[in-house]
Amino acid sequence: MKAPIFFVTGTDTDVGKTFVSSLLAVKWKAAYWKPIQTGIECDEGDTVAVQRICHTLGYEEDFVGPRYTMKKPLSPLEAMDYEPEINIKISDFKVPIAWPASKPLIMEGAGGVCVPITKNLQTTIDLIKFFIESTGRTVKILVVGRSGLGTLNHTLLTVEHLKAKGLGDFILGCILSGKKNDGNAEILRRYNVDVIAQVDYCATNQDIRAALDSIPEIESLL
Repeated sequence: MKAPIFFVTGTDTDVGKTFVSSLLAVKWKAAYWKPIQTGIECDEGDTVAVQRICHTLGYEEDFVGPRYTMKKPLSPLEAMDYEPEINIKISDFKVPIAWPASKPLIMEGAGGVCVPITKNLQTTIDLIKFFIESTGRTVKILVVGRSGLGTLNHTLLTVEHLKAKGLGDFILGCILSGKKNDGNAEILRRYNVDVIAQVDYCATNQDIRAALDSIPEIESLL
């Protein structure tokens, strides 16, 4: 039986997608893959960060690197301007064969759903649709948003855009990252957004383990 792919997208940059993806990988005993990575001239890259957090939590997994890696901390479209030898095409992507299809896969997108990733202006939306159509696996979308001020607008816009593009039935829910904010979580629920977890700031390993406990079991969501 083929396990689901969980595509993690954000309402903005630096909202906590990578940390949340780490928690999901550990909690759900899943593989992790980021198809497109930019900004490696500035930091280690998200795959290394996820592997380090997983190691901290006692989960050892060999993660495959991105299909495309670029230096500049920009959208994939703009980052390609600095590396003209790279020409991303949606059809270039295939789920790595390093893991059996029976293993859940956490797939982290680059930025949000409208981030342009190809030179003909295809976005993350098009990449999600490609995986839905090409993998033969169930694909579920997880939206990571900030917990604080501004998240209502950003989260609702992201969810509405996914619905407008025909992906409403694929949305699993939303995870809010940052200082716990029950007020914002409740308002989102009143707009029929399923807030499945709130992940607080983590300064210590004890905090990280507490955050892990806030992630629901995979069986309760499917």
